[in-house]
Amino acid sequence: MDDELTRVRLERARAENVRLSRLLELRGQNTAPPPEQLAAARPVTMASPVDDKLRLYGDLFRARTDVDAVRWENARTGASGWMRAVAGGWRKGLDRRAVSYLPLTADVLAAHLRGDVFVGLYPLLTTNNCHFLAADFDGPAAMLDALAYGKAARAAGVPAAVEISQSGRGAHVWVFFAGAVSATVARNLGTLLVHEAMVLRGSMDLRSYDRLFPNQDVLPAGGFGNLIAAPLQGRRRRNGLTAFLDLSTLEPYEDQWAFLSTLDRLSAGDAERLARRAKGTAVGTEVAALSSSAASMRRTSAATKRIWRRSIGHWPPTRHATRR
Repeated sequence: MDDELTRVRLERARAENVRLSRLLELRGQNTAPPPEQLAAARPVTMASPVDDKLRLYGDLFRARTDVDAVRWENARTGASGWMRAVAGGWRKGLDRRAVSYLPLTADVLAAHLRGDVFVGLYPLLTTNNCHFLAADFDGPAAMLDALAYGKAARAAGVPAAVEISQSGRGAHVWVFFAGAVSATVARNLGTLLVHEAMVLRGSMDLRSYDRLFPNQDVLPAGGFGNLIAAPLQGRRRRNGLTAFLDLSTLEPYEDQWAFLSTLDRLSAGDAERLARRAKGTAVGTEVAALSSSAASMRRTSAATKRIWRRSIGHWPPTRHATRR
């Protein structure tokens, strides 16, 4: 375990050295790196220019850019929901086959951060890759379960951030990747962290666990996948919602941007290795067949079984995939 941790740290240090070397790469007689590299290298804080904040936000929460969703609310009935943003807006009698979806742009993200709109992100790309993984928890025990999931992530060397949801009754735990990662790998990693969270909590069955985002391994033809509410929505953030929590106080970070700017990201290689290492589970194309584990079955609640069926498509979770 110590050797593995040391190896991971060395790889991260080498990657950082490569990044800094590129940053300081000589360009003719000009030793100064280009402005865009300097902007990416310096920490972002509350006092940073709007462009720097948008650059960081767009890089962390990278999702489909050809479509996005907006939240609607009916003050009279109390109903609310999400709809894809379309040119001219939705109206009665509109032919859904002829609509033109509006792209996710920097201006849309800026409006979200100001609180003018509430944006939903589609994390599953058309390449069946993703740039982040988010676990959704809801209900009375949501925060306890989210904290257990976050603790399991940290124990596995996975940097994770806990966000309080827009309702104030739920939480999202985010893991950001340094590059594009297969949705299959990301979801296997998330499912394994759910299992480790269950182990940490002992008798906990994670009743509050709802789903992972992305919610599918493969994007259906012509589909968009499930959306997740984008964090740091301006109006809600002023009320302490859609904000990331300092786990030492369970209060929102005073400077959300400084926190996000210094949050580590998991490399694709680390994501794949961690998903394989946990319980020896193979992922993706390495799965050849399923064999029963020697572990004995314990009494398990119906809620736990539903969680696992929803996450990995079968029960029991004690089966392990064999490798080719």
